[in-house]
Amino acid sequence: MDLDGTVVDYHHHEPTRPTKAVVDAIRAVRDAGVPVVIVTGRAAWGAVRTADDLGLDMGFASYSHGAGEYDLALGEISHREAIDARTAIERFVAADETVEFAVEWDLEGWYHTKGFKRDFHAKWAGEITLEELFARPTGRFVARIASDNPYGSGTRCPHAARLAAGAALDVADYHVEVGFNGWIDVGPPGVTKASGLARIADYYGVSSADTVVFGDAHNDLTMFEWAGHAVAMGQAVPEVRAAADEVAPSVWDDGVARVLRRWF
Repeated sequence: MDLDGTVVDYHHHEPTRPTKAVVDAIRAVRDAGVPVVIVTGRAAWGAVRTADDLGLDMGFASYSHGAGEYDLALGEISHREAIDARTAIERFVAADETVEFAVEWDLEGWYHTKGFKRDFHAKWAGEITLEELFARPTGRFVARIASDNPYGSGTRCPHAARLAAGAALDVADYHVEVGFNGWIDVGPPGVTKASGLARIADYYGVSSADTVVFGDAHNDLTMFEWAGHAVAMGQAVPEVRAAADEVAPSVWDDGVARVLRRWF
């Protein structure tokens, strides 16, 4: 299951917690012996925070769109992918010189360039230059430009989409996800929420056909295609709802819990 817009509300300015109904429903799934996996675009520290709120003290969280995996029982990163960001960042700067960047290095927090807007709750590690950003491989970096598209809108930001098109990164080198509010995630090629989930399913010996996924946004569509049963949240945009096998009530109506209670 995805986190933001799926098991918790969209509040970018402060951490949000799942409702008791969702926590109880997920506990019932685990009590039945069924693995529960977090698959999120969030960085590791954000994924772990909500895993704790959900009572998930075992299993795995796939974070950063599949670029990393965290073992909740051991309390450590269990898998990571990496890219060299230099070429991609140079392409973004050439396309729009107002672009700013943030990068995650494991559990340290977001390092960011001087003009990057820190307008959301996160773990902030400090300000860096582009040369410092180039110095270490990363599983994911963010390019961001000014946007009037609100976070959680459900629609990709048109300004960010134009910037991504202008940078024209090769899919053989990078995976690109255009977000809501001027935000573009860049990670390793071929690495998506689906590939991150598939790694964990392999560990459990569970097939895609026997997997149910929950999500609300475009970055969940790879999971929808991979899984045997895909559930879109009720507030998702029509394109996302149309790609699902089932549409749940919205995140504000505890849609995940209401679907899970049918089976557990």
